[in-house]
Amino acid sequence: MSQQLENLTLRNKLNESERLIRELIHHLEHGYVPKAHLLRRTARKGNDPKDQKEITDLTVRSAVGKVLDADDFSLQLCGQLSDYLASIEKDLHRIIGN
Repeated sequence: MSQQLENLTLRNKLNESERLIRELIHHLEHGYVPKAHLLRRTARKGNDPKDQKEITDLTVRSAVGKVLDADDFSLQLCGQLSDYLASIEKDLHRIIGN
């Protein structure tokens, strides 16, 4: 990936960084946060004695798995964004002469 980044223009790196930021924001707002809230509600409902029979361990494990999958995707996006930002910083230092 690093070699591919070096072949891109600064403009392309900035555009791709912006796209990754928008994708990360969308994922957090519409994927990760709703899944985390659902997990919290499910766990709370499981603690209520009258609802305990409705919430099984499998239900909680499934909700946790979805949150972990969403977290993995978030980390993947953050890693890609970090690579682009580091490459942009390197280009800017080269342009400025530092």
